[in-house]
Amino acid sequence: MGACGSTQLRAPGQWAMQEAPTPLSAYWLRSLQEGRLNTALLLSTVFSEKYNGRNMEVGEVAEIFLPTASDPVTCEPGEPRQLRPKLLFRAGCLQASPFLWVGDEEAGDDTLYVCFGPLRQKRQVMKIFSSGSTLEEDVVKCGDSTQVVRVSNYIKSLLDRLWADDRLGERLSAAVAERPGHRVLFAGVSHGAVLAQAAALRFKLTRSDPDAATQTLSGTGQTRCGSGEVTVVSWNGYKWTDAQGAALAGQQLRLLPLALSMVEAGVRLVDSVVEYPAGEFEPMPGVTALDRATGDFFECVVGKVTRNLESMNRMRQLHFAQAVLKAMKMAMVASLAEDVAAPREVVERMVQRSLSRRLSDITTAEESFMSIAADVASEDSDESEDSSAAQGQR
Repeated sequence: MGACGSTQLRAPGQWAMQEAPTPLSAYWLRSLQEGRLNTALLLSTVFSEKYNGRNMEVGEVAEIFLPTASDPVTCEPGEPRQLRPKLLFRAGCLQASPFLWVGDEEAGDDTLYVCFGPLRQKRQVMKIFSSGSTLEEDVVKCGDSTQVVRVSNYIKSLLDRLWADDRLGERLSAAVAERPGHRVLFAGVSHGAVLAQAAALRFKLTRSDPDAATQTLSGTGQTRCGSGEVTVVSWNGYKWTDAQGAALAGQQLRLLPLALSMVEAGVRLVDSVVEYPAGEFEPMPGVTALDRATGDFFECVVGKVTRNLESMNRMRQLHFAQAVLKAMKMAMVASLAEDVAAPREVVERMVQRSLSRRLSDITTAEESFMSIAADVASEDSDESEDSSAAQGQR
């Protein structure tokens, strides 16, 4: 499925090209083909508090349309699949606005989606590069014991507010108890990605189950608490914890941290935001590059922070939601085509036909997002400039 980034860094955020991509694990590939990843992405962006979800009430449904397998002979796209996840509750503030959705159970989607929206205010960028660049101990009560995780000061303050003022942990636990057969999937893009990862870890650590055995994390002497699998898919998230916290997240959660990428002059480039902040911060384990032009997945190594024009250009081209939405749609179409063993050239035609065909329902959803995001795009650009200024001050 195209060229691949190797683990040999040529420069920060750049990889030499190889032949084959990195396949997703069986679990995440199934989640992609069955539409959960794209549903999570749409709920985290198009239907977030920043966009179409701003005025949605509890009990309302989001109209989501996903691609289906194309005809392997004609390459014509199949009719879109309609899903109607329902909003169970919304919480938080402009800086952290999680929505809890239950998947369309009639369509067979037994998923609880915990979706965090992107940045709402430009001044949040400054907070991320100020207090967000300082690690603080987060002491999490885990049954009869405690777990210490070093977390970005800014992210910790938002989690504390969600857990104390909005009782997010209690409300999520109640929703899970009411639907014991449902999977739990946290999701978000950019700032929302970070909140999804950090909130998922706190939720997992604080869950209690008398039937779950307490385990010891190998080589650390720390206990592993909580029960029930919690999964997280995220796009273009920055760093929010240290190496020990990242390792703990990798052991407690099923993670798919994605970073949008592209090829330029034979070199794979990755969104520079995933490299921030500098210092003791470390990325989540298993960061995977998602090609914006093909929807292919590649092995990824997150580089160190660079503060220059090249880094700024990578962010402008790879960071924002519109590009992520297109890449994930391509990824889903390609995965469905490969599931029927179509040759690569047929897969590419299927992807292009699916993207070019104007499906009225899908187009309406996407155009609604784009129209709302039209003036937001300039805000995103302003945020990029603010971010660049902040980087220059550090």
